[in-house]
Amino acid sequence: MKEYRLPTREQCLEMAKEYHVPVHILRHSLSVAKLAVFLAERLKEKGVTIDVDLVERACLLHDIVRVCDFNQLDCKEFGQNIAEQDKAKWEEIRARYGGIGHEDAAYDILREEYPALALTIKKHRYTAMLDEAEKPDTWEEKLVYYADMRVMHDRIVPLEERLKEAHKRNVFLHATKIDNESNIAAVDPLIHRLEEEIFDKVGLNPVEVTGEFIDSYANKMRRER
Repeated sequence: MKEYRLPTREQCLEMAKEYHVPVHILRHSLSVAKLAVFLAERLKEKGVTIDVDLVERACLLHDIVRVCDFNQLDCKEFGQNIAEQDKAKWEEIRARYGGIGHEDAAYDILREEYPALALTIKKHRYTAMLDEAEKPDTWEEKLVYYADMRVMHDRIVPLEERLKEAHKRNVFLHATKIDNESNIAAVDPLIHRLEEEIFDKVGLNPVEVTGEFIDSYANKMRRER
């Protein structure tokens, strides 16, 4: 029996509605969960002790308050019809959590009821790899962190492609251009090393593991049952 509580998948999706998670962010989170759960299941097949449910729930909620990081709340880029309730909730989130980062904000929201889930989410910050106390350590934390680094918007793409795109888009999160370049030089090699650790264990080529590959693998497993 688990020593910690987890919300169900349905409860996670209800929580996303409660926090008015923009559609494009929810799609991203679903794709992150798809990849991370696939890898978690493959690790489990290799004899690794891992909580697949914790991996999935953390992926579903890892960006639940991502809007608090947005430099500007430009709703025209959200690709959805925006209701006044959405705008009000997003402004409330930004007022409460703006400046502390969406990882810490999600941790604050979840830590009392779901402490293990909250901590797993907190450790997906890009620069967490540089902090001994904050870096992903458990397999669950590593998969949530890594899967997020492989999903560009809602597509699972090669790691290098995703990192380049993210660096261009998130440059404002770093204090200066020098900080940005310094972080990239220090963190990216560690992410590539994490990828090697994961895929050496599961015995697959990371470039081949796309959304289509995962769907094909699942269909093959269903036919063989």
